[in-house]
Amino acid sequence: MSLRALLCSVLLVAFSGTGFAQAAPDAPPRQPAPTKGGEAPKSENVKPLGNDRFQIGKILVDKRAATFTVPGKITNVGKPLEYLASTPGGSKDYESLMELDTNAVDFNVACILIGLERDPNLVPFRRFSTKPITGPALTLTLRWTQDGKRREMSAGEALLDNKAGVKPEAVQWVYIGSPVSIAAPYFVADRTGTLIGFIHDPASIIEVIDGLGIGAYGSIQGNPALPPVGSAIELVVTAAPAAKK
Repeated sequence: MSLRALLCSVLLVAFSGTGFAQAAPDAPPRQPAPTKGGEAPKSENVKPLGNDRFQIGKILVDKRAATFTVPGKITNVGKPLEYLASTPGGSKDYESLMELDTNAVDFNVACILIGLERDPNLVPFRRFSTKPITGPALTLTLRWTQDGKRREMSAGEALLDNKAGVKPEAVQWVYIGSPVSIAAPYFVADRTGTLIGFIHDPASIIEVIDGLGIGAYGSIQGNPALPPVGSAIELVVTAAPAAKK
């Protein structure tokens, strides 16, 4: 399939309003029929591993546990941030805490597989909007090995330092799905590489309900307790119980 054909086959969950149908444990998940807005997101990389587990590129999905893990690396600490994660070479890579070893289409398909669907009542918003946004809740956890020890940190804690003035538990993540461009039939997150943001960027696939650092550029620079830039890290995405199928 050509790149153009692949991009044209991708539709934001915002327009489909539906996730993957239930599938047999050892078979690739069925994908929904086209809707008014186009077709549902697709990936040629989905491989069944058995027991409702799938591999999508380098993403490992456990559908029953409603969680998936994707490898990556730390890219920026101590610099102004507006995104938690981007794709390799993404346009906002220089403002992202980490770079994940995936593309936006595969990442979005993994989100759908664990039961995340765009809120049909989500009110359109602009970048840096200060109004809360809605969507199915999820948790994000960073894991890495340092000095021979396995370490773990919530995404909220990973973004914040003592000067941020925000408690990590106040950072609540939701799935928004990123839009299909009105001007052209492509998945916006795939074009921009913005996977997870926190300044209310509609192009992100995952965002923070109330945003972080909006109107205070440079206030979010990452937790200095994270491993050095270039260090390998894993991101674990888990759907909240209400979002699970």
